Amino acid sequence: MKLVTLRVSGIGCASCVAPVKEHFLRIPSVQAVHVLGSRVYLILGDNDNVQRLILDSGAAEYYSIKIEGIEEVSSIQEGLERIRRSDRLVLSLPGS
Repeated sequence: MKLVTLRVSGIGCASCVAPVKEHFLRIPSVQAVHVLGSRVYLILGDNDNVQRLILDSGAAEYYSIKIEGIEEVSSIQEGLERIRRSDRLVLSLPGS
């Protein structure tokens, strides 16, 4: 399986990026989609071509999409855990 990180820009405000999730969920091989701000995380099967998937989803007609990263994961659960870890904000305060 693959964990794909995309940077997505929409027309208008940043919250307008959220509907891109529906475009990717239409693709049968997409196992999971998570949207956080302008980042979209996809969990895909091993044999999926990311560029082809973006085109097939129709999302590129409405959004500017840049592939930021592709990682191998062993399961959907591992992919979701990596997404959760990357979503955490780490704040360091002086003296802590």
